[in-house]
Amino acid sequence: MKTRIIYLLLLIVCFSCGTNNKPVSDVQKEKIKGEVKEVVNTFFKGCEEINMDMVLGTCLNSPEFAYINNGYVFSYKECMDIFKPVFASMLNQKITIVDEKYTFPDNSTVFYSNHSKSLTNYKDGHAILQDPTVMLLIFKKINATWKIIYGVESYIQQNVKNTETSKDLNQIELMKKFVGTWKSEAGKDTSFIWDGKSYGEGLDINVRFETKGKIINEGKAVLAYDKNSDKYIQARIMKTSGSILAAMWFTSKNTCEGVLYSDMSNPENAKMKAIFEFISPTKFTQTDKVPNKPDEVSTFTLLSK
Repeated sequence: MKTRIIYLLLLIVCFSCGTNNKPVSDVQKEKIKGEVKEVVNTFFKGCEEINMDMVLGTCLNSPEFAYINNGYVFSYKECMDIFKPVFASMLNQKITIVDEKYTFPDNSTVFYSNHSKSLTNYKDGHAILQDPTVMLLIFKKINATWKIIYGVESYIQQNVKNTETSKDLNQIELMKKFVGTWKSEAGKDTSFIWDGKSYGEGLDINVRFETKGKIINEGKAVLAYDKNSDKYIQARIMKTSGSILAAMWFTSKNTCEGVLYSDMSNPENAKMKAIFEFISPTKFTQTDKVPNKPDEVSTFTLLSK
């Protein structure tokens, strides 16, 4: 990795110290800026329209191409393989350019930099704000066409309320579906009991595992609403094993998702995910998903409200 980064830095130096060292006139700068601005606009239009083909169309499909995203270096093919699935998980994206700058080392090279921010709403109900974001895109004129041959993107991100799904989903009201005493099978002669009560904007919960009527493990949990992310944070403490810190949120009026708190900002790549689906007011299923393992499904039945 270090060798590759050094190579990229040397590549930048070579751009500014190449054979074409003639100063670029103000007239040339304005003409070049107009040409590159069209490509920049296409790049960001592709990002906002969730069109990865449009984005990659502004980039040079070459071994020379490299894109650094928050410290990770990607080739052209890696950008295609990694970012296309990410784009497919998005609902929409809004990018705001705070300021931008064009620098002209020579008449065939342009350094484009900006300070920006972006809000991305995802299909699974979570949303991410990247603010501030700083970017550097290096353009090279190849066969009369301006192409991005090198890019750097660095940002600070935080979970925020999804501006699309939050219009239709009241997380506080929907989470009340889990109120009551619910029971599911958890192995031979073993049951899992969830007893949830409303408490303010959250839930106060007691949980226990029983084998042949005998409690073998028990604990307490609190579900607290986080207004900023429009999600619930669950802290569950068990007497023995099984304590967790997780995030939960409804993605439809009858479907809720849960991931470990550490995966809250990136649930599409979560180490594990639980999908809760309410079949009726008195029954829901929990499907536990772990990459490269079969799904495990549990059915919960309401014993009392």
